[in-house]
Amino acid sequence: MPAITGLDHVILAVAALDAARDTWRRLGFTVTPRGRHIGWGTANYCIMLEADYIELLGVLDPTQFDNGLGERLARDGEGLLGIALATRSADSAAAAFDAAGAGGEPARDLARLLDGPEGPVQPAFRLAYPARRDAFGLSLFATEHLTPELLRRPEWERHANGATGILRLDLPAPLAGPALAVWAALEGARIDGESVIVGGFTLAAGDQPMLHVATRDLDSCESALRDGHVAHVRHPGEIRVPPLPGTGLALRFAS
Repeated sequence: MPAITGLDHVILAVAALDAARDTWRRLGFTVTPRGRHIGWGTANYCIMLEADYIELLGVLDPTQFDNGLGERLARDGEGLLGIALATRSADSAAAAFDAAGAGGEPARDLARLLDGPEGPVQPAFRLAYPARRDAFGLSLFATEHLTPELLRRPEWERHANGATGILRLDLPAPLAGPALAVWAALEGARIDGESVIVGGFTLAAGDQPMLHVATRDLDSCESALRDGHVAHVRHPGEIRVPPLPGTGLALRFAS
C-alpha cells in the first residue's frame, strides 16, 4: 500500500472562527465543537465527511504562537491555507516525500484539545512535512491519526446538505512543471494533464479557488441552502455557491 492514501483534509484560514462556524452551518454542514492546539494561539472547527474533512483554522489568542497565521490573514485574507494528505504512517510519508525529491523532515507529534460531548478530549496526530515546503506547489503535509475515534463520530458526519466527501480542489493557476514532476514521483499520486489525483481526490486548475463536495442528494442540498438563506445557482448535476465570509473560496456540490 502506498504511503500516501488520499486526502485527509483541506485547511481554510478564517478571520473570525465563530462567524465562520455559523457560515458553514448555514451551508448545511454539521460543525464539530471547537478544538485548540496545545501551546499555540490557534484553534479550529472541523467539518467531518466520510473519509476526509474541512478544517476552519483561525487565531484565538494573538499573544501566543500562531505559526504565521495572523500575518497570512492580514496579508492575503481568508481562503485556502493548505492540504493534508492521508497516511497510515507519518514516518513512511516522510520517506515518500524524500523519495519524490522534496526532502522529508522527521515526523512530529501534535495534539489539540477538543470540547467533546462528554467533556474535553485530546485528539493526537503525527505529521510529516516535506523539507522543501514549496516543492508541491502549495502548502501540504501528511497526517497520521493516532486517535481517529475522537474525531469520527457518526453524528458529526451527518449533514443537512447530504455532503459525503471532497471530490476536487481547484487552484487559481495550474501547478508549475517542477511541482508536477515532484507530484509524479510521489508514491500514491498520479498526473492527469495538469491535474494531480491522490486516491479519490483531484487537485486541478480552475478559474477561481473552488472546493467540489459530493452530496447524496441535490434536492436536500438545495433545501439546506435555502434554509440557511445562502445564495446559490443550480445547474444540472450541481449547485454552486460563491465565496462567502468564512469560506474564502467558492463551493460546488455535485451528486
